[in-house]
Amino acid sequence: MSDLTGKNLDRLSDFLNRVVEDPALAAELPEGAHIFHGVYNDAGLTEANLKLATKILLGMTLGYVEDAPLVMVFEHKTGKRSFLDLSDKPQRQQAQRLIETFQEQSQQDMVVRINELTAV
Repeated sequence: MSDLTGKNLDRLSDFLNRVVEDPALAAELPEGAHIFHGVYNDAGLTEANLKLATKILLGMTLGYVEDAPLVMVFEHKTGKRSFLDLSDKPQRQQAQRLIETFQEQSQQDMVVRINELTAV
């Protein structure tokens, strides 16, 4: 098992134990959410999970990943957690713009290639 997987499983276990102790905590999470973990003293874990969340957001935008909320449980101090919505409207709009820009650029490149063939 990779170090990242182990860290995520430890964080998930800790979070689930807290939910058992305080069921109101679970009520703060949107139903069906993908949950990612971040922590103030482990930038590697936080970055890796943000990278994964970004890939999932892109997959949701392209339509090959089922749409669901993306939430990071971020520990900003020992024992202090906040929920961060990683798939809010601005994030989704940015992903959509990225895809549209790629589509437009690809289409322009193809037109140039076709024009080069017809000019010969």
